[in-house]
Amino acid sequence: MQASDHAPVPDHAPVPGSGTAAAHPHKTPWLPSPRTARRLRRAGIARVLVTGCLVRVSLRGEITSRQADSLAAQLRGLVQDGCRHLIVDLSEVTYLAREGAGVFFGTLRALREVGGSLAVRGACPRSAATLHCLGMGRLAE
Repeated sequence: MQASDHAPVPDHAPVPGSGTAAAHPHKTPWLPSPRTARRLRRAGIARVLVTGCLVRVSLRGEITSRQADSLAAQLRGLVQDGCRHLIVDLSEVTYLAREGAGVFFGTLRALREVGGSLAVRGACPRSAATLHCLGMGRLAE
């Protein structure tokens, strides 16, 4: 996964469906409203890339218990909006708390209820150890 494949969460971006043309017909950068962009950044979400029912989410920085509830709400929202397959990129995450990693349990449950899947990519050794400790190592392989 290359950084150029992702649309950054901007400070100010047009609302989805406002006429913004996609750079690639099969990869549509999702451009959130300014309010949504702020919520995503607070949850630790740096970029979102939508390709049909596949969504790639890149997280950044420290994902602590403080961000866990917000991150869970944002990921649940993606599933409610039609996401069926979610790839979470942790390559820019410097610290992943157990509570932050635990968010993936609820997300995986919601995706499985609709026949979807979840994969975690790019976890550093410390984040991968946290995932393994919680029994989620298979998601990160």
